[in-house]
Amino acid sequence: MIAIFIYNIFLILLYAFSLSIVGLDNYKEKKPIFAALGLLLTFFILDNVIIYMTEFINSFAHFYDQLFLVVPIIKAAIYLVNNYCCIWIVNIISDQKFKKSQMTILIGLALWMLLTPMLPASALSVWLFYLPNQLFLIYIGITAWRQFKRQTDNDTARYYLQRIALLCIIAGIIILVEDTYVIFNVDQYSSLTLKIFNRNFSEDLFSIAACFFILQYSLKIFLAKPTVIEVAVPTSKNPKLLANFSEHYQFTQRETEIFELLLSGKSNQEIADVLFLSIGTVKTHVHNIFIKLDINRRNQIDGVYQKFIENS
Repeated sequence: MIAIFIYNIFLILLYAFSLSIVGLDNYKEKKPIFAALGLLLTFFILDNVIIYMTEFINSFAHFYDQLFLVVPIIKAAIYLVNNYCCIWIVNIISDQKFKKSQMTILIGLALWMLLTPMLPASALSVWLFYLPNQLFLIYIGITAWRQFKRQTDNDTARYYLQRIALLCIIAGIIILVEDTYVIFNVDQYSSLTLKIFNRNFSEDLFSIAACFFILQYSLKIFLAKPTVIEVAVPTSKNPKLLANFSEHYQFTQRETEIFELLLSGKSNQEIADVLFLSIGTVKTHVHNIFIKLDINRRNQIDGVYQKFIENS
């Protein structure tokens, strides 16, 4: 029991530390990805606290297991939010919007989890409750892998999409295997004896690996030096002027995105983090922008842009 206690404390501290870093990044950058990561980590904590209580408080474990067999609303909500956050994160990294098919699958998943308790309480009904969630995790991995293959000039996005894909596919399979074994060989669902082992250690390994990926990305943003912006008012706020400028100098879409960030005083590393590009790719685009503008220093960029605005 002491080992389980220490293990739970480790998980909660890991989730809480990751959440705090993500929260600071969200305060600093205000990006949708930090909202998605923060919500995912919040439900990691909630899920582990509930499991922890079932392991140490017998009365709560009995109440929770009885509720799970009748109306598994708590576990269903946790799974639904986690699944939503995972596909949301993949969409953000790959610069995609939510598809109708993804929302349809999530709604179908929610209905499935609420309808399976109508079956007679048994190992099979519990297994059927968990099965779609593991399959959905594999689906997220396949989606991430497809987006990874489609990326061409976004090295950072490729890096994270590849690792998300491998993590979700492998985790989905081993979680399903562990669930199948525990549900049919360890848990007891008779009318006289109800005993459910609520912790899935494969899920814990998945969440731990996810935390390390989150920390790898979030700490990179958190520890980045603040940018000193020399211009008083960023002139890139007018989309029409920026579009005209980009068209005049024949910028590509990626060069336009990088030019706007250059106007805001972003460094190459900060641009790479924002656009999920490698530092080498950013330097190449910046070099091409300098050639098209016929300049050789960053502090000339704003002057060229201001002159264009005055002559427009």
